[in-house]
Amino acid sequence: MWLSKTPLRASFLGGGTDYPSYFRDRPGAVLGGTINKYIYIQALPLAPFSEQRFRVTYRTTESVNLIDEIRHPVIRESLRMLDWQDRLNIATMSDLPGGTGLGSSSAFTVGFINLLHKMRGVSLTRYELARMAIHMEQVVLGENVGVQDQVHASFGGLSHYVFSGDSFSIKPLRLTTARLALLNASMTLVFTGVDRSASNVLSTQEDRTKKGANDDYLRELFEMTEIGANILEESGDDYSALIRFSELLNHGWELKRRLGSISTPMIDEIYAKGRALGAWGGKLLGAGGGGFVLFLGPPELRNALASSFGSGQVIPISFVDSGSEVTLV
Repeated sequence: MWLSKTPLRASFLGGGTDYPSYFRDRPGAVLGGTINKYIYIQALPLAPFSEQRFRVTYRTTESVNLIDEIRHPVIRESLRMLDWQDRLNIATMSDLPGGTGLGSSSAFTVGFINLLHKMRGVSLTRYELARMAIHMEQVVLGENVGVQDQVHASFGGLSHYVFSGDSFSIKPLRLTTARLALLNASMTLVFTGVDRSASNVLSTQEDRTKKGANDDYLRELFEMTEIGANILEESGDDYSALIRFSELLNHGWELKRRLGSISTPMIDEIYAKGRALGAWGGKLLGAGGGGFVLFLGPPELRNALASSFGSGQVIPISFVDSGSEVTLV
């Protein structure tokens, strides 16, 4: 049995500048990294005498004979892209639900493309994997998505990515062991209770971006990615650096709320309550409208958040170095 394991991501700064409508004419950038929560995809051949050629299990189960009959768009189009002929049983699992601002859709796309190629004996480079996933989502499926999620899932790690025209560059952040440990201990997710389609939420923001209405906000968000990277890498007291970085996140969150269709009264209430409990700062992850709020604060904040919101709504996370991986088990 083949297994792909692809990390989800937490994005600190720059979201919105990673869309072609923005970085086609000027650079965009994001600062963030992959976290210790994953999308898993299992695949194994079906017996030659199986009743159907393809069995696909996710939120539902599909048993079909033709690739074109598969309803799951990424699975269908990826199999079609590779002209897949062999019988196949595919099952997916996730540590956290999709539609919650952690890049799960793109992590799935990256993981499945990686899985199929490894089954064919092909080891894609991280760059090739990211490019293929971006093409699948933006061109083949016509999804209204940016490019940071595919790059995060492919390369892994905490990095500063810059996008310009048809290219992108990667600068892994250079943190001391002590600062990275404190950063990991400071990060907590609080679930808003709402999942949503990022592509649908982003339509309003994309319209505003194409008209230039978001230019000033996005330009500042782009510039803040470099400032944030410098704060995390600079020498000095770790607590002071993370508090300053959290203040930058607060400012970035206020800017992002102006892009359109981002926050709701419920999200604003969660954010205000987290700050009142002692969070240094934070932001809503993803496109907006729901998902997870990320808080940064002293390690003891996690217990306070769990007491206030309920332990089932609070998820501690930490950064991981690896991107999508495929193993034969």
